[in-house]
Amino acid sequence: MGPINNSDASALSALRNLQRNMAEQARSLQRMATAQRINRGADDPAGLITSERLRALIKALEAESSSLQRADSVVSTADAALGEISGLLNEAEALAVANANDAGLSDEERAANQMELDSILSTVNRLAGSTTFNGDQLLDGTAQITANGQTITIDNVSTTSLGEVEIDGETYTLADVGSGGDLAIHGGNIEGAQQAIGAARRQVATMRGELGAFSRYTISARRSSINVAIENLSLSESVIRDTDYAQETATQARLLVLARASLRVLSMTPAHSRQILDLLA
Repeated sequence: MGPINNSDASALSALRNLQRNMAEQARSLQRMATAQRINRGADDPAGLITSERLRALIKALEAESSSLQRADSVVSTADAALGEISGLLNEAEALAVANANDAGLSDEERAANQMELDSILSTVNRLAGSTTFNGDQLLDGTAQITANGQTITIDNVSTTSLGEVEIDGETYTLADVGSGGDLAIHGGNIEGAQQAIGAARRQVATMRGELGAFSRYTISARRSSINVAIENLSLSESVIRDTDYAQETATQARLLVLARASLRVLSMTPAHSRQILDLLA
């Protein structure tokens, strides 16, 4: 094989530069097409390891945030039902007060108030037994909500559990305020009825306050912290892994100029091609 003259060497050098530029251009186009700077381990081994670790952290935080959102929905459902019960107890207390101040009330009116109170008690029991979330009972005393390592238990709000009071050594509940009960507002101990209804109302209000505090300071505070962490980690992961389109556009422009120069060299005289190759180098 004879020696390679300057013209052949220039052509081979130009061809090598052209092939290198085309390969780099193809990788740049891939980064732009996928919006990922790292498409395989060889692109940036250390960056790939770091970004995968960040992705795992983000997924774990997103799962926790979703769990907290569900817990907050459970709290909201329970609080809404307790709000209804609270309103009913306010009405019950008003009926007890009306019957206690019976001046001008007929016996039939007092009996009607008792019937209305019985309806209220029935509705309280219905809410206690029918309030559920995803099939789980919320107000029967078995519900527990756990978030951020803390747990809150929702008490039973049936009439046999609410408004427990002790009168003359005997323990009564809201259920005893109903017709035929010892604390009925018609034919019973109406002062005791007022005590039981008031105790039930305060008990429900306390439960709502505890749920509200749990939602605000345990669930919402943790969710806010998680969302900030997700945002920061996502930004860090994006910086490592995502394509910088401004940089890639500049790279494409540079490679296009170099490719055209290489092609031009292949058709130029040896003297001129050597000058171009020196510039490319």
